[in-house]
Amino acid sequence: MTSRSLDRDVFELFAELLDYPRAGLGPIAERCAALLAKPIPEAATLLRDFSAFATSTSQSQLEEIYTGLFELDASHHPYVGYHLFGESYKRSAFLLGLKARYRDHGIECGTELPDHLPAVLRFLAKNEDLAETQELVSEALQPALARMSRGKTEDPPDPDIPQPVHPGARYQDLLRALALLLATLSPEASSPANERFVDAQPSLACE
Repeated sequence: MTSRSLDRDVFELFAELLDYPRAGLGPIAERCAALLAKPIPEAATLLRDFSAFATSTSQSQLEEIYTGLFELDASHHPYVGYHLFGESYKRSAFLLGLKARYRDHGIECGTELPDHLPAVLRFLAKNEDLAETQELVSEALQPALARMSRGKTEDPPDPDIPQPVHPGARYQDLLRALALLLATLSPEASSPANERFVDAQPSLACE
């Protein structure tokens, strides 16, 4: 991506799409697809598929599918620090570091933890420090999404037996589209993991 303002718009749209479902997700996905159509056409295709899915699925079904994938399946919990550190002191420090930066940008987490994926994306949408954005992308978001994309360890399916479509497949498509976007932002050189986002004292929730 070449336009920082475009990056910010797309991050905000992905945050809306990956938050708990609300009305109007179809048009939001279409807008995001339109922004990515030229720079990342594969991501745009995935977003259009999600738009069609969201438009044809009732609100109650969307909520059920979202909960089943992101809340009941630990491999897809939408918490970046959880996938990086598990339930450890390092995650607590990571949360504090994020929380401090959110405060500087007027970002409120509500009842969610600071490493909730939509909250991290909303921070990226407001953050003007490109180097900091690239660090957070390469050292936190990309590794977390890689773990989420692997999901549960299961035996490979029998190729001769038709496999049912997973109810959360379209949400997994959103994660793939986001990963394609992040791949355009991550610097080739990495720095010590998460140093700028770790504080000395643990914190487990936004105030």
